[in-house]
Amino acid sequence: MARVNLEKHNSFDWGGLERIPDEGWVSQPADAFGLHYDTVENHGWYRNLDLTLEQLAQDLGEGRILIDYSGGTGILLARLRLQIGDRPIGMVIVDSSPKFLRIALDRFRSDDRVAFRRLRYLKEARRLQYVDEILPPGFTADALASTNAIHLYDELDSTLRAWTRVLRPGAMARINSGNIRNPRARENEWIIDDTVYLAHEAASGIVRADERYAPYRAVLDDEERLRTYLDYRDRVFLAPRPLEYYLDVLRAAGFEIAEVTERTIEAEVEEWYEFLAAYADAVLGWVGGSAKVDGKGASEEAAADRLRLLRESLALVFGGRPTFDCCWTYISARCA
Repeated sequence: MARVNLEKHNSFDWGGLERIPDEGWVSQPADAFGLHYDTVENHGWYRNLDLTLEQLAQDLGEGRILIDYSGGTGILLARLRLQIGDRPIGMVIVDSSPKFLRIALDRFRSDDRVAFRRLRYLKEARRLQYVDEILPPGFTADALASTNAIHLYDELDSTLRAWTRVLRPGAMARINSGNIRNPRARENEWIIDDTVYLAHEAASGIVRADERYAPYRAVLDDEERLRTYLDYRDRVFLAPRPLEYYLDVLRAAGFEIAEVTERTIEAEVEEWYEFLAAYADAVLGWVGGSAKVDGKGASEEAAADRLRLLRESLALVFGGRPTFDCCWTYISARCA
């Protein structure tokens, strides 16, 4: 078990864990996509982290270790540090994106309490590495957070079982998502990624009616080609699954459900547009093409058209309203 080093401010003794791994992404320059994504930290809908931060601040006493699973650019940990101040705890950001981890490294390089680990894709096994495969044998953590991400895990059962292999018995997993179909959601609350599917429908109508977008009508009439773009979208934005699905898989993986609650989070349409703009080639890839589908990205002109169309589509989806309410679901699960 790692231990606190009381002789150094903001320090944590990681024992056999190397904080910053000797991997190529560490020395790469910060990527434009990662920098763009990181701007969502300032969006009002990131109030969805408040409850999780309160929970983690209670979970993490001195010397404890947190795994921030799918920690991305470090948005959760940046806010957690404001909650806990100089409290000597260890925080491991785990993510599959070297672009996001590179931004997190710039943010936390000087804080010895923060370590970084990348989940690599294993081609032969056709899966990401499991968390216990990237940590030293015998490494255990006292808490795990998965914020705004669990709805993206397609091999959920295997992922959760890996969590139990690095969590001590009794450790808490704090999970939240705005993309869980919660039966207690209010009638006027959105599942946040439903907006992606509706944006496509709205954009299709606009393209057929507006001469500015006439060059993109052909793909709408080519069912097979359109399906390739929609398949890519569906891999990036998985269809929302019901709450009971997540609870069942957590139990099967070895967790006890401690609490399930929900909160209404207000999101600004313009800020949601800014978030989706980072994924525009997935949301509306059929407008100008997508590098993931076509091998090359959209032209500068087409990319500009796509962003304008995305904004117009969201305005149509939300009826011109500046904000919309979302249901955020919070699951606390204890490792048995």
